[in-house]
Amino acid sequence: MKGKFTIRNGAPTGGRLGRVVREELGELRLRWRLVHGLVALLPSGTALRLRPWLYRLAGLRSGRGTVMAGSLHVSGTGAPGRRLQIGRNCYLNERISFNLGADVTLEDGVSVGMECLFLTVTHALGGEEFRAGRAEARPVRVGRGAWLGARVTVLPGVTVGAGAVVGAGAVVTQDIPPHVLAAGVPARVIRPLEVI
Repeated sequence: MKGKFTIRNGAPTGGRLGRVVREELGELRLRWRLVHGLVALLPSGTALRLRPWLYRLAGLRSGRGTVMAGSLHVSGTGAPGRRLQIGRNCYLNERISFNLGADVTLEDGVSVGMECLFLTVTHALGGEEFRAGRAEARPVRVGRGAWLGARVTVLPGVTVGAGAVVGAGAVVTQDIPPHVLAAGVPARVIRPLEVI
């Protein structure tokens, strides 16, 4: 019978309805959502070490000594446990968003200011009828010891070099070399930083 489906291992199978439900709800990531709900109940600026521990229960790869001042906002098709990797001794402030169409890697000792946005998905330029063409995903990497100020936006395919500092509100559209201060929209190198 057309449209007939069954539930197997908690997911609908077979028929058009089963396919539609799998397509629409397949990315719910229930364990992640449960843990995220618990984390969201914690007041901002408290339980700095508890948050990463809870997120690790949901599959997030996060190193020892990493602290989080608020919950993480995660979107995209990738499972956070596979697409997002946070190193050791990192500091993540409040309301940070990760778009996980491709991998996002924060190496050891990275500091991320509040309301930063990491994007991995963009669109090719389409024709005149629909300019947002085919979606393209590219990874983002932030090098060891780098510091991103509040509300920095990192665009797809960008690498921020080790020890770099990106000023608040910057939009990082291309790679930032190691050990420099960068700022602006789009972000550009302002000056080199001392390496001790």
